[in-house]
Amino acid sequence: MSPFHLLFVLPWLCIAVLASDPLPSCERNCSGIEIPYPFGLEPACALSGFNLTCNTTEGKLYSGNVELLNISLLEGWVRMRMDISSYCYNDTSQLDEHDWSLDLRDTPYRLSNVGNMFTVIGCRTLAYVDNLDTAGNLTTTGCVATCWQGNYSSLNDGDCFGIGCCQMNIPKGLQYYQISFDPRFNTTEIYNFSRCSYAALIESSNFTFSKNYSTSSAFNDYYGGQAPLRVDWAIGNETCEVARDKVNYSCMSTHSDCFNSLNGPGYICNCSKGFYGNPYLKSDDPDSCQVFLEGENCRVKLNN
Repeated sequence: MSPFHLLFVLPWLCIAVLASDPLPSCERNCSGIEIPYPFGLEPACALSGFNLTCNTTEGKLYSGNVELLNISLLEGWVRMRMDISSYCYNDTSQLDEHDWSLDLRDTPYRLSNVGNMFTVIGCRTLAYVDNLDTAGNLTTTGCVATCWQGNYSSLNDGDCFGIGCCQMNIPKGLQYYQISFDPRFNTTEIYNFSRCSYAALIESSNFTFSKNYSTSSAFNDYYGGQAPLRVDWAIGNETCEVARDKVNYSCMSTHSDCFNSLNGPGYICNCSKGFYGNPYLKSDDPDSCQVFLEGENCRVKLNN
């Protein structure tokens, strides 16, 4: 095989980097999911807090006990899969509540306030999301979804404005949430029309309301009981200005820039304008930031 590998070519631009095998001790793939540094499957292959686990039997990647779907190195986020909370009548006409929580405190992760919405599905439902900060302060907010018994025509596909579906934003920097349902909402009159209520934090771009969500298990079934959500990550708890003077500064490539996190403390790194690659690797690593080369037939890499 040629020592050079062309990633892609555009009519006016080509990006070429030197091909290299992964480090022998650092596996960078799990069931088709790329695992770029600072993430890794072994402590020696990841920054502190970014260690992941690959379950080869299930073919799934995990951070702790939460499934991780993919990683964006450029934008500083990951997609995870989290359980949908439910409040449903069982076969004995009793309400069973299944609530879930996610605790990301003491990790590099924060729930994305831009990429997610707290979403509630039901016809007489008030669901709460409890936020607990690192100091132990608890705040609670709720979202109400209602619809009239038998009035299926009041539900509209794509509309999530309180009729059968309610959505609300979450605050910045959130690292913990827990969902619960208000038992004071009497649903006995709509038992046959709407047996279940659901609530979850869901990636906004992955959700479109369907009117049968409020009157059946279709919402829970569509996601298989677990909905995707967006989680931002950042390096450390310091700004770029402070971190640059520290020995553990993580923007390792000569051609990298630092950006303060937009969702809580810390920073992320990007390759400088005109460069492509992994800014968290040293410049002598072939996967670090490499220069864009103009021209239709470029096949070589410029060392940085």
